[in-house]
Amino acid sequence: MAKGFILRGELNVEFRSSAVYAQQAANWFSGCLTVFEKEIQEILDGPALDPRTIRGGVPCGAPGALWGFCQVTTRGARGLRATTKVISEANLAWFHTALGAGVFSASVGISRIGENGSPETRLARIAAEREEDVDSWVRLGCEFPQESIVDKGFQDRFLKFLKDTAAGLNPAFGHIAYNYTVGKTALEEVLGPPWLLPEDTLPESRTYLRGYGWLTVCPQELADRLGGAAELRATGAFHEVEELAEGGVWLLATPDFDAYDQECTARVWGALAPVIRPGKPKQFSEEAGHPPLPVVYEDPARARGVAGSE
Repeated sequence: MAKGFILRGELNVEFRSSAVYAQQAANWFSGCLTVFEKEIQEILDGPALDPRTIRGGVPCGAPGALWGFCQVTTRGARGLRATTKVISEANLAWFHTALGAGVFSASVGISRIGENGSPETRLARIAAEREEDVDSWVRLGCEFPQESIVDKGFQDRFLKFLKDTAAGLNPAFGHIAYNYTVGKTALEEVLGPPWLLPEDTLPESRTYLRGYGWLTVCPQELADRLGGAAELRATGAFHEVEELAEGGVWLLATPDFDAYDQECTARVWGALAPVIRPGKPKQFSEEAGHPPLPVVYEDPARARGVAGSE
């Protein structure tokens, strides 16, 4: 696997009411912040962060130190309004209270400060994001450097958190993959025209799988079309196949992220092809600074003699 890119762990869920969404978001942040407990504690134990750094123009702190923010976005008569504060004990308490009261979206970011006094290396960005045009869906996401997952301890903590969270949500999709434009999957980056955004694919994610990769959380509706967990296990494409308590199947291709290569991608694609969004991906020249695109450049509708994924 290429090195030096940002990874994204994500779960997609529908919510039935504002109260349900508030609880989902609160649980997501509580769990994610536990994964990054060491980094949060380092900020809290260090010098108090200057609130003026939110607006820029002043150094965020000493080079090498950690800096972080928490943000909530609310929707009112005049549209969306974001409130952002630096991380502190009081501001984290404010953030959790705001989550419980109901917000449109929320995020927490942690970065290491560079030599120029500005945040330079992103260590985490945790978010509960909604699309205005598909208001009943939430993307629960966490971004972190690829180097983090090389740490077996971090990988195990994050996988456990994500699996435990997914088990209680009946997700419509989930994955850990490279972070692409506006939270697209690798498949969505190359499938088109028409070029699709998550706001287009979310409402259909129980009909077509948004993507596939090292970790794929397959919704129950699509897992059933594939024969369920037993049939998915029998393909031999996955290191772990586990049914989730509230619906869906957890599919981990290899024990470690770095072991996931193009050969693994092909096996995963072959196992999931009947439910992957149809269409032949477009192959582009690799660009420096852009994450790899571990996809199979074939139309899944043609796999195994399947005429389509209806």
